[in-house]
Amino acid sequence: MNEEIKDRLRQHAGKLLIGGTGALFVLSVLTLGSSLVGDGSAASDTKADQLVHKLEGDLDDAQAKLEMRHAALLAQLPGVDVKRVDRETVTGRSLVLSLIDSSASIRTVKEQQALLDARYGFLDHESRVLTEFVPEWMTATGATQGSGTTYTLADLDIDVSRVQGLNYSYTGVVRLDPVRLGPDRNSTAQSEFVVFTYATSQGGTVTSLDAYRASSRTRDTLAAAGKGQPAEPDDTATPSPKPTG
Repeated sequence: MNEEIKDRLRQHAGKLLIGGTGALFVLSVLTLGSSLVGDGSAASDTKADQLVHKLEGDLDDAQAKLEMRHAALLAQLPGVDVKRVDRETVTGRSLVLSLIDSSASIRTVKEQQALLDARYGFLDHESRVLTEFVPEWMTATGATQGSGTTYTLADLDIDVSRVQGLNYSYTGVVRLDPVRLGPDRNSTAQSEFVVFTYATSQGGTVTSLDAYRASSRTRDTLAAAGKGQPAEPDDTATPSPKPTG
């Protein structure tokens, strides 16, 4: 049980600091607003400036305390470099966007495969990203018919799934919402979810990448969950580890 708790803390250590700082900031803003409203028309610019300076000082102090607590938390989770995780989360975002932008590309499947193969040295002609994900994604989103759907990034969640020495592994889920370009174009397009995994070695070098398009039932389940609506029971509530047609 202790190991499970440590794993969960390790995955969300960065988010704890960010979330705590954000909450303190909101609380401070509400405090400032209440003070100004309480003074009414008598509140002068000088009083407002004083409150702003005090707010900034309090926020800096609170953030410093949070950082100290964050450092203490990391001391209990040896082997995790949070700054590295932050950098490699940005890398993961770039990787998945480079895969899904083919939905609105004028390139053929072979041209897209060749482009990714040339761009990323860790991919080869046998990679499932190239041989399975790219063809399925471009077909499902209409890119192979010359009228592919344009998507906007609606949500992205990336977590550390494993740390082994200097090698880090990540798992992510991205939600893509179709861009409505007109009353008749892309009118039937739905939100898409892509599950992806990648690994890095020392220095942040990406060593592997895999991606799967969620099945239609999984997509509906995730979409309902995102809107806070109850979803029907589904044995594919977790995206399948294999691409679906």
